[in-house]
Amino acid sequence: MQNTAAKTVDNYFEKNKSKVDIHVFDKDGSRPFANFPFSSRKVYEFFDYTLRTPLEKTDAFYEILKMPFACEIWILPVTEKSSNFMREIQEPKTAALFSFLAKVKDTIQRDRIFIVTDQSHAAALAEEMEKLGFTMTEPAPAELEKLVISFGN
Repeated sequence: MQNTAAKTVDNYFEKNKSKVDIHVFDKDGSRPFANFPFSSRKVYEFFDYTLRTPLEKTDAFYEILKMPFACEIWILPVTEKSSNFMREIQEPKTAALFSFLAKVKDTIQRDRIFIVTDQSHAAALAEEMEKLGFTMTEPAPAELEKLVISFGN
């Protein structure tokens, strides 16, 4: 069996014609959700709180690329207060580590990752993501509209 971790994303798209489109937002100060059509599309933020190895995480990501319907992954770099990020962490050992970090560093730069689809596929997408072990949240539109791309400069 071939190890999917050894493949590149480009090779995967060429060979498998994934229906998942990946967008990385890199314009500092932009607000990707400012004019988003929330009435027709659904947005979930997803996290991997599992204790998978990096190779296992890569394999799980490639499973996302096999979604049977069109969806998008949005990667948004943000800078935020360390304490905000800590509230989201559910794994106790990781939470303790970030608690220590928050005492040393007031802000943290991280990527927030969202999966976006139309309303008709939202339930099936959420189910598939949970089967893969990802934790899904559905942020409020007002929260998403406030998100600003920031590289912590």
